[in-house]
Amino acid sequence: MAVDWFEGPREALAGLFELADDSPAAVSRYCELGRVLVARDGVTVIGHLQLIAGERAGEAEVKSLAVREDRQGAGVGRMLVERAVAVCRQEHRPTLLVATAAADTRVLGFYQRLGFRLLRVERDVFTPQAGYPAMEVDGIPLRDQVWLSLDLQG
Repeated sequence: MAVDWFEGPREALAGLFELADDSPAAVSRYCELGRVLVARDGVTVIGHLQLIAGERAGEAEVKSLAVREDRQGAGVGRMLVERAVAVCRQEHRPTLLVATAAADTRVLGFYQRLGFRLLRVERDVFTPQAGYPAMEVDGIPLRDQVWLSLDLQG
């Protein structure tokens, strides 16, 4: 398996972006931003991580991360995040941010196991008005967004 920068049209990654975000409207707003790392098994893309500039100078943000469902749990997501961390450290960025659904405790645990720490909560981000269907994740209503950060200088 190899992780490298994606150079093709982002439409080729549409299935992964859709897997990462339940709002097609949201995906269309950000899918062309930043840079994208992809994990490949041979020539087949099995995962992606979109890295964009953060709100503050020097910060970076993991905007989108997804691994094909048939390859989840095999360390592909971890490899993508670890490569993004290495890139950000090489670029002397102080912080790497990520936002995810508060209801998705599996994803929250994933990022915390990689060293990310809870930063803040934004209420009512995942609403029908924002293009998200009313839904639950593991019995928890999908409403709020949790931001996590990783200190890259320590």
